[in-house]
Amino acid sequence: MPNISEARTPQWPVVIEPHLEWPLVEYSRRRHLPEPLVYFDAGFDPREHRYEVCAVTRGHRVPLTSSQRNLVISTEKIVIKNESLKYWPTIIFPNTTTRAIRAIDVFRAIYDTYAVPLTRDELALIGRDYIQRCEPSFLQRCKDARESTHFLENQGMRRIDLLKGKRIFRGLVQHRGAPPHHFELLFDRGD
Repeated sequence: MPNISEARTPQWPVVIEPHLEWPLVEYSRRRHLPEPLVYFDAGFDPREHRYEVCAVTRGHRVPLTSSQRNLVISTEKIVIKNESLKYWPTIIFPNTTTRAIRAIDVFRAIYDTYAVPLTRDELALIGRDYIQRCEPSFLQRCKDARESTHFLENQGMRRIDLLKGKRIFRGLVQHRGAPPHHFELLFDRGD
């Protein structure tokens, strides 16, 4: 007779429906909760130490802890759209190792989606007048970087620059009637 302690339970993947953990929820919708404001400038790579996603605690920015970064959002694909950048939805698939999408994966995917330099076709699609109105924001992002401004200017305008300076993450929202894996991305101005 087999020993009960030796019996193994099959390890089936647990399906976690997409949901928002506190770092991703729009702050005004969770202001009454104890979790702090989150600071993420989508113009810069959160993988770099100097641009990490931070919690704002007592007026100071503190990088999210490992447990906060690793909060599981979903085990299935999610789609994030921004109305102003509707040509480029952020589509995130679960990590092949963890089989999950974590909060930090969402921040990284947002950056990766909008850090792409605009192609000639995209510039033509958007139109010369709008691009000219976005140029001051592009130049400001280059100045805000802790890199060579000249180098960044030579790389050209990126998708994030089309927001005309509104590149600070405000949160994700899910609209009533939207599929459970679709979210809208909101940004604020960095003033």
